[in-house]
Amino acid sequence: MNRKGVGGRGSGVRRAARLLKLGSLVVLILLLSPETGAAQGLPVRGFLQGAVSGRVGDPEPCPTSQARACRENFLIGEERLQLELSRSWGWIGAAGKLDLFHDAVDNEADVDLREVYLDLRHGIVDLRIGRQILTWGVGDLVFINDVFPKDRVAFISGFPLEYLKKGSDGVSVTLSHALASLQLVFVPHFRPDTFPEAGGRLRFFDPFGAITARHTDEPSPSVDTTEIAGRLFRTLFGWDLALYAYRGFFHLPSLEMESGPTLRFFFPRLYAYGASAQGNILNGVASVELGFYDSEQDRSGTNAGIENSQFRYLLGYQREIRPDLTVGFQYYGELMLEHDRYRAALPPGVPPKAAVRHVLTARLTQLLLHQTLRLGLFGLWSPNEGDLFFNPEVKYNVTDNLWAAVGGNFFVGSAHTEFGQFEGNTNLYAVVRYAF
Repeated sequence: MNRKGVGGRGSGVRRAARLLKLGSLVVLILLLSPETGAAQGLPVRGFLQGAVSGRVGDPEPCPTSQARACRENFLIGEERLQLELSRSWGWIGAAGKLDLFHDAVDNEADVDLREVYLDLRHGIVDLRIGRQILTWGVGDLVFINDVFPKDRVAFISGFPLEYLKKGSDGVSVTLSHALASLQLVFVPHFRPDTFPEAGGRLRFFDPFGAITARHTDEPSPSVDTTEIAGRLFRTLFGWDLALYAYRGFFHLPSLEMESGPTLRFFFPRLYAYGASAQGNILNGVASVELGFYDSEQDRSGTNAGIENSQFRYLLGYQREIRPDLTVGFQYYGELMLEHDRYRAALPPGVPPKAAVRHVLTARLTQLLLHQTLRLGLFGLWSPNEGDLFFNPEVKYNVTDNLWAAVGGNFFVGSAHTEFGQFEGNTNLYAVVRYAF
């Protein structure tokens, strides 16, 4: 997993990764070309959006490595324009989503290529090449077999939920058959989760805050490091069933101490296998999902810097209990393997994770005023870790094209728990969006 790749095979896959990026650029040019685009009625959709979120509560005390996060009150302050373009020529199609935004907190403007891909559909084969957002599994903000990259900074800061997912640069091929459908995904260019870093706007638990020398190693494009994911799915007796497999990497980094001292962040290998089922029971929708995470580089559990192998499982149920009032509940668990060895390997003073992590979630949605007003509440609680996250939100559709939302993200818990470490980022947010 060094930056230089692996011999000739690495060079070949790096060329493939560059070709994917070049192909994405070609798709954009093709979409924007007057000859093939607007002059022939290219559909252009999108939105204008303004968003702001501010930290509430006192973020002190705070480590010096996160001094900016301690003095910065605003997590979001931006104006954003998204352009969504699509075009088809018989069995060939192309689409893209491009965000242009101004970040008022840093007074910077930038471009975010959300998606851009080429579709080739013929018979039972559906081929998609380029940057694409992939979503697998049945969990509600709980991810087991959805192993694709996520923007955790956007989620914590109060961006609309769609910005939790990031695009993957790769190839997806789906084969459809009456018995079952098979989707295969190949991603030669690894994209990690976006996570809080020292010097950013977010506060987080950093037991090594005094060490400022840090670097991150990402897997270089090669045959050996290409992520491969597969999903076999079909509907049977009204139930959506799926099997999953994945070969790749954890998308959140692990760390090790190097001389200096220097912190090295890296992404260990991961093999994941799972299954899911979702169907109607008692006038509601029941969900079941299972997964096994095989941490190839620490199967013995003796390296405290790398996630242990674990089982993950989810049970969920959602039902409309009366007109326009929907409730949903989930139980999610993580069972860590080789927990005794993990505890023995921990450095002194580092609090251990539980052998089994239990999580309960609830979501309530009430629609009012002819479904133009939505009152929502999502809560997540880990009873054995004392970890709590809840998100109340009010959203009003002023017209078919204009909506506004206000809400908050509240984090409660110990500094070393998944959500408790972000308690200093508890925020209130507001979003206004005009779609066209």
